[in-house]
Amino acid sequence: MEDQKKNGAPGLDTTEAMKQKYGKVYEVGISVPVDDENDQELNYRFKRPPVPVYDRFVKTMSKVGISKASKAFILDSVVDEDRERLIADMEEYPGISITIGNKLGELLGLGNDVNLKKL
Repeated sequence: MEDQKKNGAPGLDTTEAMKQKYGKVYEVGISVPVDDENDQELNYRFKRPPVPVYDRFVKTMSKVGISKASKAFILDSVVDEDRERLIADMEEYPGISITIGNKLGELLGLGNDVNLKKL
């Protein structure tokens, strides 16, 4: 069995090892347009962001901007095995830090599906 696919998606053996090392592990996949006809699929694995990491993200957003704050947030949560690849991909596609950061924030309750009703 392949340990890792070409696009970085984890193989079964790798996923089980990650779970043993980090506990809960999440895979985030993102499709990035390369040109008008082609997309590139990128996949990374993350451990659940701890609350202090999220708090630092919220605090630094207004100081350094959403892009830099998101980059730090996801680098604090990515598994060590995917860190260098994520850094390289963020250099080529800087917008993925915000997209992935939003998805990881959902694990901590950040989301758009909230209802408000006047009583």
